[in-house]
Amino acid sequence: MSLLKQAYERIAQLEKEVEQLKKPKKNSNNSSIPPSKDDNKAKKTQSQREKSKRQSGGQKGRKGRNLKSISTPSHIINHDIDWCTHCLEQLPIEVAQYDSRQVFDLPPIAIEVTEHRAAIKKCTHCGNKNSASFPEGVTQKTQYGDRIKAWTVYLQNYQMLPFSRCSELILDLSGHKVSQGSIANFQKNCYGKLEDYQQKIKDLLLSCPVIHGDETGVKVNGDNHWMHVASSKYLSIFGYHPKRGKEAMDDMAILQHYTGTLVHDRFSSYFSYQCSHSLCNAHILRELHYIDEAFEAPWAIKIKKLLLRAKNKKDKNPNISASYYSRIYKQYTDLIRPVIINYDKKYKKTDEQRLAFGLEKHKRLFLKYIKQPQVPFDNNQAERDLRMIKVKQKVSDCFRSTTNAQYFARIRGYISTVKKNNRPILSEIQNAFLSNPFIPILTGE
Repeated sequence: MSLLKQAYERIAQLEKEVEQLKKPKKNSNNSSIPPSKDDNKAKKTQSQREKSKRQSGGQKGRKGRNLKSISTPSHIINHDIDWCTHCLEQLPIEVAQYDSRQVFDLPPIAIEVTEHRAAIKKCTHCGNKNSASFPEGVTQKTQYGDRIKAWTVYLQNYQMLPFSRCSELILDLSGHKVSQGSIANFQKNCYGKLEDYQQKIKDLLLSCPVIHGDETGVKVNGDNHWMHVASSKYLSIFGYHPKRGKEAMDDMAILQHYTGTLVHDRFSSYFSYQCSHSLCNAHILRELHYIDEAFEAPWAIKIKKLLLRAKNKKDKNPNISASYYSRIYKQYTDLIRPVIINYDKKYKKTDEQRLAFGLEKHKRLFLKYIKQPQVPFDNNQAERDLRMIKVKQKVSDCFRSTTNAQYFARIRGYISTVKKNNRPILSEIQNAFLSNPFIPILTGE
């Protein structure tokens, strides 16, 4: 090979490397990369929402809310006065009236021990010893009650505290130390109590016309495993599994029986199920943003505006006409077609071309939100449900075992459902320990 030819090839290689360096890096603003993976030097998060001119905090002209005095305070302390502040003479004993101020505070928290005594009586006729029955659930010489069990489950699965900090907090609050072993047993107990509940929630999800599916990575003993979610506006079920794909989804035993519309983010394993599908446009908006940055592609911005314009119209009126859908569909395909037509099969597809082909292949699934009133624009419901899983990992680090991850998945699903239905979380956890977990009554989603 001549030196001149080598030089030309080297120049071509360097030009290619320069083009690659010019491309913007993918981050949470222009791709599905989570914000936690962003480079510290990356730009600030760019929300897809329109900017508001309002300042943070309370808005001008709004009604303020203050503590209101109550008519039945827990304690009343009278403060008397004996001498006149003007002439220094002694005041009468009778009080003309009181001026009152109320202080709202928490009472001191202390462990309360209840001793149950079962009477033993000897029959005077036959001599048989008879014992009274203890209440249901009181089975040991000493044991913890349902309220403290509910507290530890609440702290671990809602406030996301690890075992050690959960034990420390209870000690600081009450002066009583609950061992980490006991806390682990409370988790196991709650998990068992929710077994029948979880099946009922699965049945409710199967009856929903639209549900959401997604998954996120979790660390178990340092290894990357997965937490899956199937959810709706009022229901959540989480499933832990070492794998991400169809095997894990089958293990949840929901999607293989579901016949409604599943909203997801184009992960291939979801397409193996025979239900209807709708795809998340929020992911596509970020990818279109990247394509415009990397390739200066006007079509990407036009598609983005088209999708958002249709979303805004549907937000105002969910029942969109067939003619409007047809117009959006035609504009959508007309914008993508040139990119696909100009693709030369001799070369590997660029990111721009891959996205265009994906948008073309699944165009009806991306636009289904326009056609069907109950189908949402995005898969944000599932993403919001999974967000607290990442918080758990940041606060508590990895799960110690697969068993702990399974316990957390079921209990977190229960808490998520309780919260979606505006029920008091701590009280409903206690009800779960009493074998009376909260089951929502759906009147239609």
